[in-house]
Amino acid sequence: MTRGRLREAIRWLAVAASVAVAFVVALYVNLFVFLFGPFPRDLAEPTAGFVMGALVVLPGALLAPRFRLVVAAVLVALVTVIGVGVFRQHIASTALGGLAAAAFAMWWSHPRRTPRAARGVGAALAVAGLAFAGLVYARHVDWPARRDPLPTHLIEVLGAEARRVQAFWRYDLGGFIDHEWLWRIDAQPELVALAVSGLGLEPTTAVPPRFWRMAPHYWPRAMPGGGEAFRSRQFPAEGRGPDGDHFLLVHDRRLGRAFVWFKSNF
Repeated sequence: MTRGRLREAIRWLAVAASVAVAFVVALYVNLFVFLFGPFPRDLAEPTAGFVMGALVVLPGALLAPRFRLVVAAVLVALVTVIGVGVFRQHIASTALGGLAAAAFAMWWSHPRRTPRAARGVGAALAVAGLAFAGLVYARHVDWPARRDPLPTHLIEVLGAEARRVQAFWRYDLGGFIDHEWLWRIDAQPELVALAVSGLGLEPTTAVPPRFWRMAPHYWPRAMPGGGEAFRSRQFPAEGRGPDGDHFLLVHDRRLGRAFVWFKSNF
């Protein structure tokens, strides 16, 4: 093997090693900062996908001695397939992060970079950034909202009446060992009363201010007219609270909706 080929082989090995290291770093950040951190799942997932796509594609596209465009395209496809198929990341944000990194790498490694090209790349990255920010915001406010199956807690307390629930939405507030969710239940008042009784809730007039600031676009911002609130006896208004499942429910009788803040502490 000639010295030139040996040098190129070493550079390709460096590309493979840098991509592997970037993948491990991205995986660690995504798992222990975003997905297992104190972030709502709909905010953490697209951010984690973008980070994974950008970190993995960037070193490979920058360091490849040849065929940078091909390398970038292969890495974008690979990280999207792995991120979505294995780690259930958001497909659009993962691909967008990879494409943004590829675009930057192609411009940076171009032998004739010009201010005009820099402005074009800057504009493309700005568009990608705005698209990503819009995607994150839409996921953060749960738009468009998709209906979810009833959770085990409601199926158990409603029994055969569970089929009468008109619609159910669940918003994941995140957590790892301790976890929190928001529920919206569209159901007749007698079903909400059955859920209140089955979950062991009691009437309350103390609704924490944070309840009205929750992210979903369909969440109430104040106590509705004629509304009523119920809570578990040990529901923590602030902080973690004791182990176990704790619920805070606000019932809007006019619209036939119940909004539940559910804390499950290990």
